[in-house]
Amino acid sequence: MLTSSLPLVSVVMPSFNQPDYIDAAITAVLGQDYPHVELFVADGGSGSATTDILSARSAADSRLRYFSRPDRGPAHALNDAMSMVRGTVIGWLNSDDLYTDGAISRAATALAANPHHLMVYGHGEHTDANGTPTERYPTLPPSTPIAKFAEGCFICQPTMFFRRTARLMLGNLDEQLKAAFDFDYWMRAFSLFPDRIGFVDKVQAYSRLHGDCITMRMRRTVALEGMQVIARYLGTAPKEWILTYLNETLKLDSSDRGIADMREHMRQTIDAASPWMTHTEKSHLEAAVARQLNGK
Repeated sequence: MLTSSLPLVSVVMPSFNQPDYIDAAITAVLGQDYPHVELFVADGGSGSATTDILSARSAADSRLRYFSRPDRGPAHALNDAMSMVRGTVIGWLNSDDLYTDGAISRAATALAANPHHLMVYGHGEHTDANGTPTERYPTLPPSTPIAKFAEGCFICQPTMFFRRTARLMLGNLDEQLKAAFDFDYWMRAFSLFPDRIGFVDKVQAYSRLHGDCITMRMRRTVALEGMQVIARYLGTAPKEWILTYLNETLKLDSSDRGIADMREHMRQTIDAASPWMTHTEKSHLEAAVARQLNGK
């Protein structure tokens, strides 16, 4: 098959001051065996350590385009980038994540074999800061009911590829969300066209966990916005999101938490989550948090 007959896959990459990781992320896209790909980096106004890499890599490979300017967060940057790409298939790789070898080819092949599908995702793995795999992401197939999202997001974001038509149907990412905008997008898709989502039964991407990534740096925001998104599509959200946040926080040394009064902090967190819970669920959460903080 001629390269020109293959669909152009456009990968968008949000970036902000990731000089330690972005070069490897760029290589993970441009080094794929898929012959018809472009990479568009939406940089939020990083320092020269990052922009020098972008400038050098784009000069060496015309498939890489980028802009570097202040934005209102990653969702805003991604919306801008997705409005500028030329491909009929869109991938989304963060500047600290990596594709596995052959990931783009497998996704493009899956979409070509199933014209009815608008999106396709696969398995993911978490890695540490050095890129060493640590655990499988808890991925579930597209046949999973949307209600299962209440227990957590089962789609590893960098494994997802979608047709441009899917974006037209879904609209923009929610820029009011600072951490759960991808979660919202997947739930939106499952609510609008659950029978048009495919699956690649291979590890498609590595999601890197390190101190500066959103998942690690914004634990409380991830929990609260996750509950907000669940309530948006399912009506209410379960208390376990806050209990998980509490357990993660208590595992940290007190000096690393940045929380002066844990009881007051949790009271405020429960109040912030209360619009997305039933009164009974909130009462059960308050009791569970009290037991946890009392060591019972």
